Amino acid sequence: MFAFIIRRTLASIPVLILVSLIVFFLMRLLPGDIIDLIVGQAQVEVSEETIAELRLQYGLDEPIYVQYFNWVGGMLRGDFGLSFRSHQPVIDIILPRLVPTLQIGLTALVLSAAFAIPFGAICAARPNSVWDRIGSMLTFVGASTPYFLAGGLLIYFVAFRMRMLPPSGFVLPTVDFWASMKHTIMPAITLALSLVAILIRQARASFSDVLRHPYIRTAYAKGLGETRVLIQHALKNALLPIVTILGLQLGTVFSGAVVTETVFAIPGIGRLLVDSILGRDYPIVQALVLLIAVAVVVATLIVDIVYGILDPRASRA
Repeated sequence: MFAFIIRRTLASIPVLILVSLIVFFLMRLLPGDIIDLIVGQAQVEVSEETIAELRLQYGLDEPIYVQYFNWVGGMLRGDFGLSFRSHQPVIDIILPRLVPTLQIGLTALVLSAAFAIPFGAICAARPNSVWDRIGSMLTFVGASTPYFLAGGLLIYFVAFRMRMLPPSGFVLPTVDFWASMKHTIMPAITLALSLVAILIRQARASFSDVLRHPYIRTAYAKGLGETRVLIQHALKNALLPIVTILGLQLGTVFSGAVVTETVFAIPGIGRLLVDSILGRDYPIVQALVLLIAVAVVVATLIVDIVYGILDPRASRA
């Protein structure tokens, strides 16, 4: 298993290098010049010497390939550079924004898995039943409802009409834990809707396939109940494709966070990414996109490890 983890970790390094190259050079292909943008916002006449000093300060006077290696070298030392707009260290801007995004995203993943996997198993065990029809309806609704519509409906009915939860904002759990949970529920449900649709469909298909195996029929023939058969005999094998899908959906959580955090006015990395792209704040955009790529790669690595635990044959491949 240890050799398997090392192989998977080494295989992820070229992916991160490729992502860093794409992010760095695509940002430089955007129209406009960041120094001209900074100077234009100042609304005062700036000399050529001052512009040259700004380019030197932000390292934009170097050839582009030198800028790339300087950026990579800085990241390896934990230095992501300075924000072009606020002149603060990028890491100091990003870290406070990570807590809301991670808290909401992980809550959405837990909620979707806790609901969709048992529900998909019931749908598979009772095909063409009422539960199966409800699962099909939930799959359709969750897959076809955009984040802004789901979030808007939750705000209107749950926050404004029923006054059960706050409509927007975020409170750190270290400040007020229960208030933080209340601010997390609606954004997490919004993110979880599409995940639930995907997981119910995958769980139903996976359990349906496993329940057709001879050892399942043998378990039923021994007089075991449906719940015991599903948990003790079918669950482990059925989880293999579900775990893969769940890990790959981490990227969906981050992409959905961009819209969800805007709808609920949450100061997370989704809103920060949008604001930084509009302001051409290269260091922040590069750091955020690379951070998301690292999170997806790490999630994929965790999925591979869990897959190897559930099916030891995979770790020997």
